[in-house]
Amino acid sequence: MRGLRDAIVVIPGTRWEDTQGTDHRLAQALSEHCQVLWVDPPVPFAGPARVLRPAGAGFAHLDQLQESIIRLRYLVAPGFTRPGLDRLAKALRDAAMLRAQRRLGLRVQATLLLSPRDEFPAGSTGERLLHVTDDWVQGAAMMGLGPRQVRRRLAKNLAAADQVSAVSPYLEQVLHEVDSNAVVQVVPNGCTVLYPQGQGSGPAPEPNGKVVLLGQLNERLDMEVLKQLAASGLPIEVIGPRRERGPVAVAGLDRFLAAENVHWHGEVAPGEVPALLAGAMVGITPYLDNEFNRASFPLKTLDYLAAGLAVVSTDSPAVRWLDTPFIRVAGSPEHFVELAGQLAAGPAQGSDRQRRIDFANGHSWQARAASLIGRIKVQ
Repeated sequence: MRGLRDAIVVIPGTRWEDTQGTDHRLAQALSEHCQVLWVDPPVPFAGPARVLRPAGAGFAHLDQLQESIIRLRYLVAPGFTRPGLDRLAKALRDAAMLRAQRRLGLRVQATLLLSPRDEFPAGSTGERLLHVTDDWVQGAAMMGLGPRQVRRRLAKNLAAADQVSAVSPYLEQVLHEVDSNAVVQVVPNGCTVLYPQGQGSGPAPEPNGKVVLLGQLNERLDMEVLKQLAASGLPIEVIGPRRERGPVAVAGLDRFLAAENVHWHGEVAPGEVPALLAGAMVGITPYLDNEFNRASFPLKTLDYLAAGLAVVSTDSPAVRWLDTPFIRVAGSPEHFVELAGQLAAGPAQGSDRQRRIDFANGHSWQARAASLIGRIKVQ
């Protein structure tokens, strides 16, 4: 993978401008090994569009995002998700990818598919790696997709993939229900290393009682836990955008964010997050117990530990897989608030903080990318 123009094509489920999640972080870690061609979801050439259309002549455009990450954007017909037009959109994407590879002189070693909406490209694009980040069938409605269509596409991609990975053991079982012949490797989500090994994390902050909730605010959160946290009076910092769709989540988040002890920062630039985390004592992962969440591997939990924070979480297979005393698991909303209050009150031990950081550093995005790279058969 060390060739000058060796490359991995990444077909994500989100745009580069969207909230940074698994897709972005894996791409950035992979770019430390080789060139990455990031293929944004399509943009209609006419009518309303959520993002700016590619500029310049032709239906495709390349942007240099980072030193080793180039983005491909391409235009398609309006209504491209409808039967027939979706085939045309895929053909346009594949043609744009082929032109981009030739123009950039890329030798594609692998195509990494992380999207419930897309399929592998036609033609030779190296090893076909399918990395499943969530239970896409269960979460289809949250993404504005049809469950049957998502399941059919997932089954097709499972059959076409040379290698399959999933972010949790529970999700591995879910994929086996879709395709019993699929061989699935568990490659969990990782975290960004904030304090490299041996360089220290600075002094432990003074106990300030602050609790932080990081990430997108949507139906995945347990509204009863949020309600009781707001009523507890604990100072709560919330970092992340609202992405809820249903009225119950809308009402629950309205109440929570309006509480006097809750300070909502909204979505902030990734570079601003570490400083906000450093000002807190406890990170929380208050997820509902449902099929979608059981299959997930929350990004925020490891991000808290990487910042040296104590963590309180609802129970999940991902928490059990991490198997660490640094995450306190709550059995009820009342227990959740109790644990958060105890940890927020301190004392803030520097040694505890460093042990959390050291544990998280063993689960870095670099380690996850290396796991994927190691499975690619170099051409």
